[in-house]
Amino acid sequence: MRNWKHVRWTETRQVADLLGWQEDLGDKAGLAPEVYFQDLMQAGRLNDAAFFLGQALPRFETVAWAARAVRDLAPAPAPAGADADALKAALLWVQDPSDVRRRASFEAAGKIREASPARLAALAAFFSGGSITPPEAPQTQPPKEMAGRLAAGAVLLAAAKSGQMEASLIRALADGARIAEKGLASP
Repeated sequence: MRNWKHVRWTETRQVADLLGWQEDLGDKAGLAPEVYFQDLMQAGRLNDAAFFLGQALPRFETVAWAARAVRDLAPAPAPAGADADALKAALLWVQDPSDVRRRASFEAAGKIREASPARLAALAAFFSGGSITPPEAPQTQPPKEMAGRLAAGAVLLAAAKSGQMEASLIRALADGARIAEKGLASP
């Protein structure tokens, strides 16, 4: 019986293909994603576990995971200025995943020059689906793995900036695994 009921992938190889992982998975290729994720955690490959989870979760859930992790892992004082605006835009998109809010996330992310957890979370919302070209231009869909990569990057950077990288990342990964198992309604 599968534990990750909110993940459509049934085999590790499917997620690894999205990541472009060149490593030979051997007999682990056919494992359920949740089993391989636990293997990564037990091996201390936390960064790989974050990227794996970012691709395993559906796009909406991966953006929600990232935005919540960025919010929850932020050291005091809370992000301000453009970072606060980008995080707010991503969280608002999670509440109402409309195209207007998705594009607002992109605009908010564009006001931040350097990589920040909030910027990456807002970009993950923008690249989660829908055309990435201006509304009047021919539609172009984002690469299918982009939202997951950006979301994982947001989580990793938020954990690094928390001052307690490993503990924060383990907490965020546990939250993401809970979403994979129980959905977003999980506490």
